[in-house]
Amino acid sequence: MNIVLVALFLKLVSIATINICFCNGSSFGCCIQSEREALLRFKNDLIDPTNWLGSWKGDGDCCEWAGVVCDNLTRHVLDLNLRNPALKDHASEVEYDAYLRSMLGGKINPSLLDLKHLVSLDLSDNNFEGIQIPGFLGSIEKLRYLNLSYNGFHGRVPHQLGNLSNLQYLVLGSNSYLYTEKLWWLSRLSSLKYLDLDSVDLRKVNDNWLKVINTLPSLVVLRLHSCQLGQFPPITSANFSSLTELDLSYNQLNTSIPYWVFSLGNLVYLNLRFDDFQGPIPTGLQNLTSLEFLDLSVNSFNSSIPAWLYKFNHLKHLALRANC
Repeated sequence: MNIVLVALFLKLVSIATINICFCNGSSFGCCIQSEREALLRFKNDLIDPTNWLGSWKGDGDCCEWAGVVCDNLTRHVLDLNLRNPALKDHASEVEYDAYLRSMLGGKINPSLLDLKHLVSLDLSDNNFEGIQIPGFLGSIEKLRYLNLSYNGFHGRVPHQLGNLSNLQYLVLGSNSYLYTEKLWWLSRLSSLKYLDLDSVDLRKVNDNWLKVINTLPSLVVLRLHSCQLGQFPPITSANFSSLTELDLSYNQLNTSIPYWVFSLGNLVYLNLRFDDFQGPIPTGLQNLTSLEFLDLSVNSFNSSIPAWLYKFNHLKHLALRANC
């Protein structure tokens, strides 16, 4: 019996020894080898002019690499944050030039699919020079956060993104030229809280985009700046009553503010700039007493400042310039 126990003990020790990995003094152990290899294949298809990913080396612990965050216990890669770290806003000319030179480019390798536990992917503020958003991103099943903004993507937004049933945060805004003809896939993202489609061309959308948005009851932020909306499809009521931020600016809608906006009592931020809204400033806006930011500038409102605006106790920013 004792011989059996000793043999079992030695076997367990040998197994433990095989799995020991010394990774730069990390107290948590190494990252998963298959995920390290996936990241290296991903890096090989990137253009990295400033060697920002210089720490990504074949024999290193990928959990210590720039932009990579792992689970402390399992060591699976959870977060890949490759947002350009260089200064952009309020930067000097020299700093801005450095920011432009530091952008990642190239191609997005499907090896990302081997990161089975990835919950957050941020590739924003880079330059992928007119390539399409790859449809395979819709197969990274556990994603909750996806930021592809300011990336120079072109072409159709892939409807495969609708497969990301756990997604809470989707940012596609401010790319070179993105468009979509259908938005039905958004209705499958029932957990979505933040949606940014700024500058995505929605002129050719042939389904009721507003009805689709209305299927997202958890939505807190909706950004549709410069989407060339043209008009508001009809809906009877707004189910996204939890909305705190709504940006419909620069769409030149040439109509009146739709009534469903007045029912969004939790709004803190409302931007309707440059939408060519007509007539008097609607009294329905007085329902939005939580507003801290209100921009109605560059429209065709033809009334004086309404008295009820002075009762907005939380208002910090009010823009009414360039109205009739």
